[in-house]
Amino acid sequence: MSAPQPAVDTNEMTRRVQETHKAITANYVDLAKRYATMDVDAQSWTTSSATGAAAYIFVYLQVQGSLNFPGGPNLNFLGQGGVLGLGATGSLGGQATFNVDPNTLIGASGCSFEAWGLSVGGGGFQITWYQNGNYIGHGEFYGLGVSLGTPGGGTCSFTAA
Repeated sequence: MSAPQPAVDTNEMTRRVQETHKAITANYVDLAKRYATMDVDAQSWTTSSATGAAAYIFVYLQVQGSLNFPGGPNLNFLGQGGVLGLGATGSLGGQATFNVDPNTLIGASGCSFEAWGLSVGGGGFQITWYQNGNYIGHGEFYGLGVSLGTPGGGTCSFTAA
């Protein structure tokens, strides 16, 4: 015999579902406004070579890398976030593409990142960059038998190499 189920307040359930639906809808409307001028076929800048490394050091994630663009610039990237996690990759080869001119990233404020494991070709990590909450680029760094165990992110900076 099963235990009796608690009574469900259908009015409260309906109210909560409607509020959540409105919040999710508002988020998508805001995203559409934020990215209304973004074009899939717009100019982008892809590295000619890139390296990256990620590691959890005590209670924060540190990601660093070198991004070299054809004809310049060459950028160093450093990202740190207060995320308790597991994983380290060592230096890995990869590629990155941005929808903003990489010259504008040197010393730019408001930059942040998200990083998570990548299982294609043996391991590694991928990273997505933002500036002032807006998407600006993506990179993938790969190697045999290494991966970033816990996703994380935080603030970052770009400097001239």
